[in-house]
Amino acid sequence: MDQITHERERSLKVVQIVFAILALLSLIAALAVSVRGIDFGLPETSVQTIAIAFLAVGILDTVLLFVWERIFQRMQP
Repeated sequence: MDQITHERERSLKVVQIVFAILALLSLIAALAVSVRGIDFGLPETSVQTIAIAFLAVGILDTVLLFVWERIFQRMQP
């Protein structure tokens, strides 16, 4: 039983790390697009929309991280 608990804790940490990295990458992409979007060849009218979309994905990913953690805690005995 102790092995199962250990594996669940390890699994939770892996999921937390993956979601945190994805959220961070989304925020970096939002910053990059907002600062250098035109240099990337994006239309000037779309740069703000794309940056906001990446920002929203980063925020939603962070929310999903906390929701996943709450669900995982409820599953533990």
